[in-house]
Amino acid sequence: MIETIINTPKILTDNDAAITYDGISELSRCTLCCNGGWLSYQNGSPIFKILGNNYTGRYEINWSGTISSATAGVVAIGLYEDGVLLPDTVRAVTLAAAGDVASVSFNKKMRICPRGMTSLSVQSVPSVINPTDQTTPIETQAPIIVSATNNIARNNN
Repeated sequence: MIETIINTPKILTDNDAAITYDGISELSRCTLCCNGGWLSYQNGSPIFKILGNNYTGRYEINWSGTISSATAGVVAIGLYEDGVLLPDTVRAVTLAAAGDVASVSFNKKMRICPRGMTSLSVQSVPSVINPTDQTTPIETQAPIIVSATNNIARNNN
């Protein structure tokens, strides 16, 4: 298991930027082992590479954070797998004024082939579905990540 955190607000440069983390707050023994660990991660990077290395292919990703924006509007984050947004992880909030804050979180269980590899990142989402007019998406605002925790755990079952 790895848990990365953001304690210092991060202003993302645009509405589709990846989130980087301040540090690792918890790390299990076999996570980053040089001889066959199941994860490749460099502190400060937005990318978490899950390496099969014959480990059980069930993983759980929990992300929670407090977000804001320098402008009013919709702010959204989501989990990307190999650069592709996983729609069931998108969390969007509408901020009435610049500087307002909101809490968002998602939980995703994934199965990854024990002989495969995948890259995961949490990023801002550039647009979301408009609930009143699904043909015209809502463009989001660049978020400020006030604080966050990203937890990736390997399930032994």
